[in-house]
Parts: sequence; C-alpha cells; structure tokens
Amino acid sequence: MQASPLGRPGPSRPGRSPLARAADWCFALQTWLMVACLVIMLVLLFGNVALRYLFNSGINVSDEVSRLAFVWMIFLGSVIALREHQHIGVTMLVERFGPGARRVSHIACQLMILWVLWLMAEGSWVQTVIGLDTVLPVTGMPQAVFNAAGLYAAVAMGILTVVDLVRVIAGGPLPAESSPEDPLV
Repeated sequence: MQASPLGRPGPSRPGRSPLARAADWCFALQTWLMVACLVIMLVLLFGNVALRYLFNSGINVSDEVSRLAFVWMIFLGSVIALREHQHIGVTMLVERFGPGARRVSHIACQLMILWVLWLMAEGSWVQTVIGLDTVLPVTGMPQAVFNAAGLYAAVAMGILTVVDLVRVIAGGPLPAESSPEDPLV
C-alpha cells in the first residue's frame, strides 16, 4: 500500500472504486502543484535577494510570479484541507447534540457552506472576466490568472461539499464519525 503525502492510503490502493482512485490522483496532483508553487516562490525570492545583494541586479518577474504562486498555493491548500476536514470548526455545542440533531446540524452547515461557495464562485467569475482585459505590468499575464484560483477553489470545494451532503443525507457517517477507510472522505 502506497501512502499519500497527507497520510491517506495512496491512489494505487487496490479495492477502491475508480472514482475514489481518480479523486486520490487529483488530490495527489494538487499536493504536488502546491509543492511546485512553494519551490517557485523559494527559488525566485531567494534568487532575487541573492542577485540584488551580490550583483546589484534582480529578476524582474519574481514578485509577480511569486505572488501568483502564493495565491494558487493557498487556494489549492484550502481544497485539500476541506477534503481532509482540517478547516477550523467549533464543535462545542454540536457535541452536546444527539445523533439526529448532529445530522440535521451538519446538513444545515453544509447548505450554508454551499451558499457561501456559490457567492465566492460568482464573485470570482466576475473578477476573472474583468481581469481578462487587465494585464500585470511586468509579466504581461492577465489579472484573471489570480482570480481563477478563487473560482477553481470555490468549484472544487462545492463539489466536495455536495458529495459530503449526499453521503450524509443517504445515511452515511458524519465526517467526525467516519473512518480513514471511507472512500469519500
């Protein structure tokens, strides 16, 4: 069995559905994209500092490309954190509920999350369209590249939330009750 970077069973684990394996591969790819963003930021910023200090020169595009890598890394990480149930949650009140009330509370929370993600996707879409005509001063890339990260995250998190909502409505375990063997968690 191959372990993923996040400690979950890896994509090549036998016995999982093709959809679960595809999801595992997508999240492994996202993890590697985050690593690539971090490496890009590190190389560009460190290289720029070294060049400025040693040669009184610099990499012109380092600020814009590093900022772009940072924005994408944050939004990719947000999607992965949602899948891993790593976002901050205050469960003080919900822990006192019975199983039925917990399920109703979870469904209500997921519906509110979907509403917020819809607002985020709609706003990101509008900003992405506006940003298509605005270019960054040094690289010449459209500003939309930044806003597309928010759009991607909203859509990906919306899909994960809908999958979780369907699973819970169908009688599946709540995320706090589910085991690491659960293919949709």
